[in-house]
Amino acid sequence: MIEINLSTLINFIKKDKPVDGYLINLQEKEELFLSDIYIIDIKISNCKFINGDLLIYDKYDGITEKNEGELNKLLFIENCEFEGLKFENCEIKNIEIKKSLITKNELNIHTCIFEKLDIWGFNKLSFNLCLKNVIVQTKCQIIGNDYKENGLLSIINSSLKNSSFRESKFNRINLFESNFLGFFDFYKNYFDNSGGQFTFYECVFEKANFNETTFSHYSDFKNCKFFKTTLFQDINSLTNSCIYFENCLFDSFVQFNHASIHKIEIDNVKFNDVASFQNTYFDKIFIDRTIFEKGALFDDIQIKNIDNCDRRTIRTIKLQLQKAENKIDFNRFRVYEFNAYQEDIKQKLIAFKKDQNRFYHRKREPIQLKRDLFILRISEFVSEYGTDWKRALKFTFFSGLIIYIFFYITENFSHEIDISDFDNWARFISGLFRFFLVTDFYNPLEVGRVYLTNPFSWIVFMFGKIVIAFGIYEMIQSFRKFKA
Repeated sequence: MIEINLSTLINFIKKDKPVDGYLINLQEKEELFLSDIYIIDIKISNCKFINGDLLIYDKYDGITEKNEGELNKLLFIENCEFEGLKFENCEIKNIEIKKSLITKNELNIHTCIFEKLDIWGFNKLSFNLCLKNVIVQTKCQIIGNDYKENGLLSIINSSLKNSSFRESKFNRINLFESNFLGFFDFYKNYFDNSGGQFTFYECVFEKANFNETTFSHYSDFKNCKFFKTTLFQDINSLTNSCIYFENCLFDSFVQFNHASIHKIEIDNVKFNDVASFQNTYFDKIFIDRTIFEKGALFDDIQIKNIDNCDRRTIRTIKLQLQKAENKIDFNRFRVYEFNAYQEDIKQKLIAFKKDQNRFYHRKREPIQLKRDLFILRISEFVSEYGTDWKRALKFTFFSGLIIYIFFYITENFSHEIDISDFDNWARFISGLFRFFLVTDFYNPLEVGRVYLTNPFSWIVFMFGKIVIAFGIYEMIQSFRKFKA
């Protein structure tokens, strides 16, 4: 490889000579001024820049946005190696950096305007790729890159149109206060779960696609706005991924169908159009202070740690299922809500016991909570809140049988019963059927309509009727769980 200096490189460019296969030795603070190069196309390939960063910029400070077609120069860099590469105050029609390597510092693009920007095919980026105050008027592609170790993609206070970041492996991403106009393509990316971090802060999107992306253990969308269709379909991040949406706005349709995520939190988010979470799987989910203007679709949603979900999250999902008339999943989440309410009551009762000033609270509140807890436990035990008819049937039969046996013993306490006598068995079985007739208040062991005379027998008898009636009611409720 022939060694040249930057001045020789500039002369080659001015004379329209190919710059291919050179070792460029940069002197201290040497810079490449685009305004000094009067050539339309600049192509540098298979070169290695040593002894410093290469700085490319126009001479004047600051730029003003021009119309499409007014930008000058085309710049192509391919298969080159830099210690660091910086662009400042540039106006370039088309810039393409392909399959190159940064060895020490970073690739920094600051206060520039491009019609098109392409950065792709970088392998093992362990440096910062930073765009700050950048405007891309037509198309931006930063694709097919592999970020390693401390590699960071940072986009700050920029405006990119029809941008694509697809099919890359990221370590960290920070996108702050930027506008992504047209189509934002973040398809099929992968995050390094060992320490990767993904942050979107105060960004604006039009149409966005995050399909089939594997998110990191910390992925945060904060104060972001999505104005057109947004897709999060088939994202698969079950290992330890956590996705947070905080203070965001989705103005159009958003879809999470077939997503598999370890943890998702949606806090203070507004969905102005339909939000679809159909056939999704979450280990954990949290939804609070969130508005679904046109409803949300939670059909066939699966939550592994449903017992750890708070009541607000479960109630929000249940309400949306009810609006969508999804009675099957609605009944599932109705059960989940009751279980969550049981846990809330337990925690409140514990708090009352620990509270030294508990007498300042309403005195009846702990009493009412204990009553609610008792009802919930009984309903859960009997029929799982009116959803399991088989459990209700078993409860009705076995509890009624046990109480009837106890009743039979109290009524025949002073008599000797011969278990080998068929008449005794006939009397026992006949009385059992009468005992299960809730509206029959006569002595079931007598042939005629004779009332009981033993007060204790009356207590057992009435208690049995109540238990049987409750079991039958719960069984009926279970059969009606799909009714309106």
